[in-house]
Amino acid sequence: MMKKYAEEIEIRYHYADWRGRLLLKALCDLFNDVANAQTLELGFDVPTLNAQGLTWMLHKLHVQVGRMPRQGETIRLETWPSGTDRLFALRDFRMTDQEGSELVRASSEWMVIDLGRRRPVRLPACVLNVAKECEDVIPQLPFALDVKQLKVEEGYSREFVATYDNIDFNKHVTQATYVRWLTNALPYDFLKTHEIREIEVVYEHEIMPDSDIYSECSLQMDGDLRVIVNHCLLDKSRERTHCQARSVWKKVAD
Repeated sequence: MMKKYAEEIEIRYHYADWRGRLLLKALCDLFNDVANAQTLELGFDVPTLNAQGLTWMLHKLHVQVGRMPRQGETIRLETWPSGTDRLFALRDFRMTDQEGSELVRASSEWMVIDLGRRRPVRLPACVLNVAKECEDVIPQLPFALDVKQLKVEEGYSREFVATYDNIDFNKHVTQATYVRWLTNALPYDFLKTHEIREIEVVYEHEIMPDSDIYSECSLQMDGDLRVIVNHCLLDKSRERTHCQARSVWKKVAD
């Protein structure tokens, strides 16, 4: 099995919400941090790919949350390559507490993009060579979201602008910011009384600086405590879809 990369991370104040729970956007940022660290060790980090006119771009992300860690808690975050699927490189994540109990697990699907054409290309040999060591590795979570069937009915919406601090090394909006915009279309009272348990995201088109973005979502009750939310990020005209997602939330006490 492919060697895992791991870091011990303290959940700092700015990673958490007012209740002290790790924010979903911060969780995605931490995923990126450890993934970047391991790709550097393996020789297919962003600067190395950039020198070849290439870069990484996230296509899918599926996260399950048993419990979000709290402010001041120290957790262990692991990541490892988990194979390939056609043009996609797979990568998994696992977060545990100090006793070894699992808090979060996630699977992700990445493309290598030609920087000039902004189009996917075949995975480089350095990535495929590592993938050969992952033949017996099974991704933790499937990618089951069918964006063609996903419908966002009338519900909640907000508008956002892609400002300077939303932009990453690829000079477009970070994947973690997509997740922030998806969930921040939900009203404050909902977010105050619910905790996320799962989210599956499909990234369809990149968002460039100064773009106006429309985030919409609709809710469906699933029993007394669970809520399923369909999400969509659209451009200003609402004709181009940048991202779609489905999330699951559990009601908690005020």
